[in-house]
Amino acid sequence: MRVVGPVVDPFPCSGCGQLLDPLRAGHVAILDLRMHYFCNRGRCRAAFLKEPPTGESSLEPSAVPSRRPEFDAPVTSAFAPREPDESLPELPSLDDDRSLIEPIATTILSEEPPRIDGSDARDMSALLIVIGMTAGALTVALALAGDARFVIAARLVLAVVGVAILIGRAATSEADVADPHPLPLVAPSILALVVAVWAAFGADRALASEAASLSGIIVTASALSAWLVESARGSIRGERAWIGAALAPDVRRGLEATDAARAVDARPGDQVLVEAGEIVPVDLVVSGSDVDVFPWNGATRTSRRRDGDAVVAGAKVARGRLRGTCTWAGDDRAYARLVLDPRRRGDALAPLARASRVLVERWAVAAAFVGAIFALLAKRSAVEIAMTGAALYAAFAAAVTGTIVAVHVSRGILLALRRGIVYRSADAWDRAGRVALGVFCARGTLLLGEPEVTEIESPDAKLDPRDLLAFAAGAERAEEHPVATAVVRAARARGIRPEGVRNIAVLPGFGVTAVTSSGEELCVGNRMLLIEQRISIALAEPRLLELEGLGRTVVLVALGRRLVGIVALQDGLRPGARAAVQHLLDAEIEPVLMSADSREACEAIGRSLDVEHVRPEVAMADRNAEVRRMIESGASVAVLGHPRTDHVALASADVGVALSAAGSASGDYAVALCSDDVRDAALALALARSAQSESRVGLALALGPALLGAVTVVFGFLPVAFAPLATLVGSIVAVVHARALDRSTQSASDSAQSEAAY
Repeated sequence: MRVVGPVVDPFPCSGCGQLLDPLRAGHVAILDLRMHYFCNRGRCRAAFLKEPPTGESSLEPSAVPSRRPEFDAPVTSAFAPREPDESLPELPSLDDDRSLIEPIATTILSEEPPRIDGSDARDMSALLIVIGMTAGALTVALALAGDARFVIAARLVLAVVGVAILIGRAATSEADVADPHPLPLVAPSILALVVAVWAAFGADRALASEAASLSGIIVTASALSAWLVESARGSIRGERAWIGAALAPDVRRGLEATDAARAVDARPGDQVLVEAGEIVPVDLVVSGSDVDVFPWNGATRTSRRRDGDAVVAGAKVARGRLRGTCTWAGDDRAYARLVLDPRRRGDALAPLARASRVLVERWAVAAAFVGAIFALLAKRSAVEIAMTGAALYAAFAAAVTGTIVAVHVSRGILLALRRGIVYRSADAWDRAGRVALGVFCARGTLLLGEPEVTEIESPDAKLDPRDLLAFAAGAERAEEHPVATAVVRAARARGIRPEGVRNIAVLPGFGVTAVTSSGEELCVGNRMLLIEQRISIALAEPRLLELEGLGRTVVLVALGRRLVGIVALQDGLRPGARAAVQHLLDAEIEPVLMSADSREACEAIGRSLDVEHVRPEVAMADRNAEVRRMIESGASVAVLGHPRTDHVALASADVGVALSAAGSASGDYAVALCSDDVRDAALALALARSAQSESRVGLALALGPALLGAVTVVFGFLPVAFAPLATLVGSIVAVVHARALDRSTQSASDSAQSEAAY
């Protein structure tokens, strides 16, 4: 199913006048009896209302430390030293981040991490690549000198030098787990050189010259392809080194924090202490602390963490002293799992990346044999048959073909990490990119989860509203649901003492039954509870439909098996809820609203968020079965929710996206977030799908010309040298495409920073 989000004309921000997409506005309000769209709630709305700005961070954009050293800069600390408790940012409002207003087509990032990587080994590898390309190019260029024996011999000597350089580089360079085995990459050059030497001993000097040219072209193409790969993933290496440097601090363990150890030596269960201004070295759960932290590696805004909250390694303590219990250490840490652990690297284990490596390592040999068979059937000479096989082998055994998918996968995973989005495994990342339905557990994701009582009514006007609220609060005191909490809070705010009740029975998803002090039966809950108790609600049905049509949550109160009152509650939309829905629509994922509220209330909320697919009246205990029904319909389903309240639905989905769960002891969720921002939850799915689409495009760009060159060579339309040349053209285009994506991300990032500064 392909879902396309609506497209509308831009509207000017009522505060600053800048054009913005109303579907992704940071804040929407009805003022002066008309809709107003604002970039954010803190500045632009305040400017429009002529009020002091609220929710502003004390850390101005100009004060954010630059993290863009040169590519070959030495490895340094990921954060500039800062005196604790000085110029620390306050907690901002969630809708005050202009970078998150932009669609996924541009960027979600506010800055680019530094590129920390300076290696003598890489310099030596680059030097060998240059020498190899030079030797191969000279081998081809000397064809202009004719086909004399000494010229052919000189060309073969240069080809030998080029092949030796490629072999030396493969033997001395550090192997990357995402790269194909080095033997298939150098084998075409060796095979072409053997064929050229064989042809040189024959009588046909023109054929020997052609074989020498083929050998030089393959050597040049192989060296240039290796250089293109290094160019494509240079920033990825730097960002990986930056993450490794941020996760390197030592751990202070024990109750008194006297035992210092390396981060890799820490164990789950260790007590860890982190002072203000220091980097958190391991994933942990806060115990007995209340601190402000930059919640992930590279975050520029602080977040409050209290007892029981999870914190990932790489976070920085901004204010306070953090004590916690280690949950994950070493390569099991959230930020190390798919980036630093060679056994679980996402770019090496992603299905499409493995398929591209198999193509280079195995199927390229099959292509060489097929080409040789076709040449044999065309009754060509033995040397020509061998040249055809070597050309087709080189066409499919290219370094870019085997690694371009890994480049795009790494880029997608690292983009997610910049927003505090952590995928559990390469398989989880792959499943996140194939999601068709994104199910929001409404309370706490799209809704604030903090409803307020708005109406208290009695259908027959025989019960005073204060008494009605007292009965409702007395029964709801035994429940921990947000609706129950709101009812009790409303009674306290009005100075109403909850009615004393006994024999309380909580029915999850329905409500509460009890007995009043006068001995009458009391039922407080939704309409399903009253219907089950065989209490008529026909008298209040028109009013119920009216309230639910406005998006209200309705609590019915029955006393003595008779409906006596209605308590209506209104829950506000979370900041960024509309943008989260739009991110799914942009990624062609159908958003679904699942809630325990009535259909009318769910449809009213859905209309305000442009969500057409609603699943109403689904209790917490029934969400497992509801999610399974959606999966059985043939769709891949992701559930977005909080692990504390929505764990049943999260565990049942193909992909569970858990807010504020990164670093926690539970590792069952496919995607875990460092933040509580619903926009990040939607972006976790959109980023995975975008990266998978880009990786398929990159592989097609690299492989398409190779297929075209192989077909033309096999059927004799063009010389055999055209096959490796076509592959080289495809490799260049694929790498240019990858670099263009990096540049577009950086350009949009700079634009977001400029807008934030403005």
